[in-house]
Amino acid sequence: MLSLLEHAIRRYPFGRLSSRIRNTRTNSTIISNMVESKVQWHDAFPTPSFDTPRMSPETLAEIMQQKKAGVDYIVVDTRRNDFENVYIKGAINLPAQSFYPTLPTTTILLSKILDVIFHCNSCTETGRGPRMAGWYAAQLKQAGITTSKAWILDGGIKRFESLYRGNDKLVVKL
Repeated sequence: MLSLLEHAIRRYPFGRLSSRIRNTRTNSTIISNMVESKVQWHDAFPTPSFDTPRMSPETLAEIMQQKKAGVDYIVVDTRRNDFENVYIKGAINLPAQSFYPTLPTTTILLSKILDVIFHCNSCTETGRGPRMAGWYAAQLKQAGITTSKAWILDGGIKRFESLYRGNDKLVVKL
């Protein structure tokens, strides 16, 4: 994740940034202003459509027991370091912060899989999982790809793990 100062440098080209620095008392003023404006990692990317369908944890558990991961379905964990604590068995980790720049290549790889289920911690309406699912769905549509479909895991890993905590065929806890 970029530091606030690194984000400021990227947001304001050198000439504009240095004139901003000269016009402020300290760099901390810029950082304070950025914190107050709540700059988010996803502000650098287009806002996706948030109408991707949701899949219940129960449906995913059923799919995991009946179908083959990586062929019929794939679970995409969009969290960064949280993946190291608990994850859905067979999930791949594609952190949200680096997903959009790799979207064309990632879409080619994932488009061979029928159901691509995205999740983050809780999959709130505009969370990491729904955001990535929206980008993926839009890329599929733009490319005319109909062999794959984006899904959002309803309730994210928190709900899935609360339902299947003791089932080592569904949840891996490190």
